[in-house]
Amino acid sequence: MTSRPARPSEGSAALFSELWRITSFRLTALYGGLFALAVVCLFALIYWQTARYQNQQVDQILRNQAHVFSSATSDQLDDDIAYEIARDIRHISFFGVFAADGRPLAGNLARVPHELVLNGKPQALPVERNADLFAQALEIRALGQTLDNGNVLVVARDVAVLEQIRQSLLRGCFLIAAVILLLGVLGGVFYSLPAVRHIRGIDRAAQRIADGDYSQRLPLGLRNRELDVLAQIVNAMLDETERLMGEVKTASDNIAHDLRTPLTRLRASIYRTQQSLEDSSPHHAALNHALTQTDLLLARFRALSRISEIESKRRRAGFSPTPLQPILRKLVGLYEPLANQGEVRLTLGAGADAIVDCDGELLFEAIGNLLDNAIKFTPAGGVIRVELDIDETGPVISVADSGPGIPSDLRKSVLQRFYRADEARNVPGSGLGLSLVDAIVRLHGFDFVLDEASEGGVRARILCRQQRPTQ
Repeated sequence: MTSRPARPSEGSAALFSELWRITSFRLTALYGGLFALAVVCLFALIYWQTARYQNQQVDQILRNQAHVFSSATSDQLDDDIAYEIARDIRHISFFGVFAADGRPLAGNLARVPHELVLNGKPQALPVERNADLFAQALEIRALGQTLDNGNVLVVARDVAVLEQIRQSLLRGCFLIAAVILLLGVLGGVFYSLPAVRHIRGIDRAAQRIADGDYSQRLPLGLRNRELDVLAQIVNAMLDETERLMGEVKTASDNIAHDLRTPLTRLRASIYRTQQSLEDSSPHHAALNHALTQTDLLLARFRALSRISEIESKRRRAGFSPTPLQPILRKLVGLYEPLANQGEVRLTLGAGADAIVDCDGELLFEAIGNLLDNAIKFTPAGGVIRVELDIDETGPVISVADSGPGIPSDLRKSVLQRFYRADEARNVPGSGLGLSLVDAIVRLHGFDFVLDEASEGGVRARILCRQQRPTQ
């Protein structure tokens, strides 16, 4: 039973999944993320230090102004405040002198701001609570204190510009971190894409090797030395495996070829001897049995030679677009008398026809072997269903019987040459039928699947994928 593993998809999600499995990409992304985090931490420290320094500078300005104003006389204080307001072209400074009852005496503030503590220390004020005082202001720091004469002095400053600078610094921090992270990911992709292409090349070569093309070797890349070392080791192993398999195959083919001639001569001698005897001779039955066994040996050697010929992929000239429905109808008509002789019902379910690029004679031979096996193992009163369906991958030919079935753990073993399960020892056969089917299916680049039929027996499926076989 052959079944192709799922190949890597070409979509972006699958590509990212493949990239994430590459160590170089993960390390690059990890180091890029760590570096971006370090940059964020660095800029956060710079932001905190800058904000702290700017607040200290503003607070010092407020203290100096409050000290100058508190040292001045009443008349001089009014003039100093008027002077400061006049030279504040940016309109970021606010001053006010208030009587003990809250009445404004000087400055550009109409009242004492809410929540201002008169302790001579700078503090931040909520602008929304004092919107009528600080027009167009976004953030206010203020200082309030009680003068020696009982009046209240308020000095305030709009620090929105400084906050905007800090926000710009913070945005720049995250922007630079994002750029670093993006460059890290792009660098990882750039560095890892050759590895992904290399792995996909290895996957394609491994698939062709799994399909029976043992001359294929894993490709070597240019950057991924670890993969190259592994590929070289596997290629050396494949060289030795191909050599050993070639020796075994050559020996098997030579034995099958060399023994066919003497076996043919032996059969001819037995046949001539049998024909020279009378039917009543006691040796006639023994010679007939010897003739049957010799035919069985010759059939096995012919099957071995046939499998070797197909597995060597020499039969390509017969490939052409071929309709499947006529092949199935002809096979059912050919095997129906044999099925009826065993009291087995043979049915054909082929609705829509399908055309595939194949060798019609070889496909006829493969399906014929499946029908022959099904008839052998289906008991009297059973049923064999031959069906032709079309799914998303292409046409599917299935032969299902109601026989004893094949255990799931033996479905790969029965494709081996000469393998016969214990239940099949008493059934005539050579153990080469399914091997021949598997060889023909591989030659076409199709898939051969054995599973359980709905009747409880075996369902053999040939998945005729619309592709040319591997060269």
